[in-house]
Amino acid sequence: MMTRLLFLLLLLTLAPAASGGERTLHYFGVYCNAYPGDAGGINAGVSSDQVIVSHIFNEYVSPTAWGVEVRKVEVMGEEATKAGIEAAWSSFVEGIGEEDTVYVHFSGHGIIKNQAAGEQFLQTCDLAEISRAEWAEEIEALPCRLKILITDCCSSYPEEFIVAEGNEPVIPWKNVYYLLMKHEGFVNITAASPGQAAYGTDAGGFLTINLESDMQRFRTWDEVFASTQSRVLNESTEQLRGAGIEGTPQKPFAYSLGTAMLEIGADDASVAASLEYIMEDSATLVIDREELYAFGLEQLYLARNEIFARHGFDFSSAFLRDYFGSLSWYQRRPGFKTPQLSKIESTNVATILSVEKELGGPYLGGKMILPGDGGGQAEPPDLFPYSSERTLSRSVVQTLTLPELSIARNEIFARHGFPFSSKALRDYFGRKSWYARDESATDPDFNTVEKHNIWLIEKIERIQGGAHKW
Repeated sequence: MMTRLLFLLLLLTLAPAASGGERTLHYFGVYCNAYPGDAGGINAGVSSDQVIVSHIFNEYVSPTAWGVEVRKVEVMGEEATKAGIEAAWSSFVEGIGEEDTVYVHFSGHGIIKNQAAGEQFLQTCDLAEISRAEWAEEIEALPCRLKILITDCCSSYPEEFIVAEGNEPVIPWKNVYYLLMKHEGFVNITAASPGQAAYGTDAGGFLTINLESDMQRFRTWDEVFASTQSRVLNESTEQLRGAGIEGTPQKPFAYSLGTAMLEIGADDASVAASLEYIMEDSATLVIDREELYAFGLEQLYLARNEIFARHGFDFSSAFLRDYFGSLSWYQRRPGFKTPQLSKIESTNVATILSVEKELGGPYLGGKMILPGDGGGQAEPPDLFPYSSERTLSRSVVQTLTLPELSIARNEIFARHGFPFSSKALRDYFGRKSWYARDESATDPDFNTVEKHNIWLIEKIERIQGGAHKW
């Protein structure tokens, strides 16, 4: 959680594009999470929205494979005043090209001034207002192929609410590519229909959570919005009723949804080239280490294992089996674990792994030693060594067993010295050199990333039937 003025007009590196910079993906995020007095509990929820949306661009966008530059600007904390947002936006819109994609996300309070007309204004952290309609017109007029505006203006944060976002698994890599790179026009979505309230929790707004999830499930904005609208409406209706709260259910509203450039299921040469490999030449060319910093941990992990997959390696990890099994070129050789890597391949594996470790990984370690599995006094490896600093992906969490999910969740508690009552967990974490048991640490002060990761793991545990009992 942010405790002081923070932020960051975060202008992240422009990743070098394989196609010579012909197209740029521009992301502009506004997260009003510093309202005075917390404005009804919204600040924590908006911080969660930032974590959720940023994850898409950090882990699922692959600049090298997609042949794009990626430009990210975020305005949040006490910088998210009307003047701060407008200044950042004025700079942001310079240099947008006709083939580019612009993705804008606003999370914060919204105000309906004219109930009959449903005229919506976005409230900034200094309690000033920005006309949503006027901003939408400006975005639509940008001289680029695809414009996307998502506004999650939550006005109510009931403590009883839980955002479920569905039980279906997600396969994000191809779907996110289609949504950001194979559409044109204007995608213009807001959290609730004109005149309605929108809801949120500490885990994020109903719209943001469901939309981000559905972006990992579907290839067209029509499909994404239809699923999100239905889920948010059903969830808000059921939870208002269950909590005995009188209120209008939330029904997200789309002013427009752009146009898909390909039919669902159809591919073209550029799609195939962009989605079949993370690093297409990693078997024949030595990777430039500096290029790897444009990738998220998940992409690096997949790129490293891609080298083994070319040989037909039979992966034990369900996550890797699912991913490579979805690719046309992968031919699994049952039981094959000993590929003969070339010098170039070995060098690239070592380089990628080195960067993964530098960034807090690796993304997913080797075989887990769980309580009761033996291992003597050996220190068990961390399942997610970075889960207090970086967001986890549902795509990997959903492949874990219930015991593994429990360990992944409790790793976060253990970093705060949580005094486990379970003997199995006491013994397990007692073997870790970094664990310092603290009898007073029964209610840890988790940061926003930790809260998000715990929420995600608990959600998958519920889907799988409930947390493992040690």
